[in-house]
Amino acid sequence: MTENEQIIQAVIETREKGVRAALATVVRVYGSAYRREGAKMLIDEDENRTGMVSGGCLEADVAEVAKQVISSGTPILKTYDMDEDLVWGLGLGCPGTVDIYIEPVPQKQDAAFDLWLTTIMEGKPCGIATILQEGGRVFIPKKGETAGDFSDSTVQEHVIRMVQQKMKEKNPKSFSKSFTMENGKEIDVFIDVYTPPAQLVIFGAGHDAIPVAKYAVSLGWKTIVVDPRPFYNSEDRFPGAERILADTSNFKEEVQIGGHTYVIVMNHHIERDRETLKFVMPSSAAYIGVLGPRKRRVRMLEAIKEEGIRFTEKQIKRMHSPIGLDIGSETPEEIAISIMAEIIAVQKGHEGGFLQDSKRIHQGGATVNS
Repeated sequence: MTENEQIIQAVIETREKGVRAALATVVRVYGSAYRREGAKMLIDEDENRTGMVSGGCLEADVAEVAKQVISSGTPILKTYDMDEDLVWGLGLGCPGTVDIYIEPVPQKQDAAFDLWLTTIMEGKPCGIATILQEGGRVFIPKKGETAGDFSDSTVQEHVIRMVQQKMKEKNPKSFSKSFTMENGKEIDVFIDVYTPPAQLVIFGAGHDAIPVAKYAVSLGWKTIVVDPRPFYNSEDRFPGAERILADTSNFKEEVQIGGHTYVIVMNHHIERDRETLKFVMPSSAAYIGVLGPRKRRVRMLEAIKEEGIRFTEKQIKRMHSPIGLDIGSETPEEIAISIMAEIIAVQKGHEGGFLQDSKRIHQGGATVNS
């Protein structure tokens, strides 16, 4: 379960128990910040916290503001200028400004909010758009009917189309956008986009697959290990992962691969790897990594070509072999970190290089500290 899903679960539990709470969300970042738009923290009336909205320097003050929100029932949009010494005297200046929207968790029925919670817990993509000045919100599923209303129907229709288009992206980000209503009033709308955790399918249950699955599970990814050998592909070896005891002959019936699936081929058996490639390469997988040296990859592709099977240039481009980032990995654990780092870089649309000479650490976003 990802951090945001843990927070949503905590929101549901506070409502079920009748405990008042406030939900703090990062809605806009200017410059550099530890967390990006969409990061959340839940604070209940007993001062219990779930999640983080910064690297630790804002949480105490946000929790104090949350007390006011819980007491008054009125949302607060607060700006933190991290170029200044923070008010409690810690002097934790960072070159950036963060807007955090702190709102009371509805204690009674709220159609948009209720559907947002339910849809996330069902693991389905969705979005919720909130007018920060007024608090009005609209729930937008990828499929199905919307819920909730804005005071301006034209803005609402535009936002709905924008969210639906955003959910078609490989790695959609939450963001804020300004609109002018029909009455001429300027408003800011925070669009919070949720996509289910990515799916990682590991073909092969050898010893070096264990840390890969472990790290993927710890990241909240839906992790699937495919290997026909029950002794290797066991719950003891792969806790938290789904296990499919399938051989190459029944992959089509047992293994589902979609556009948000990342594939690792590490059977340590060249014939099995070759048959696996014949299955995964024509799929819509976002990434296909193949363990082993470049010469081994060439041999497999040539053998497949001799069978009369040809992969397109686009399909070949998704294939990463050798797999992983060049960090000097030697042990299975180090190699697993290298592999997962590469997959995350592909997922986020980054190159995976050093940050020290990079001008920006967030794509389209913050400048590196100087």
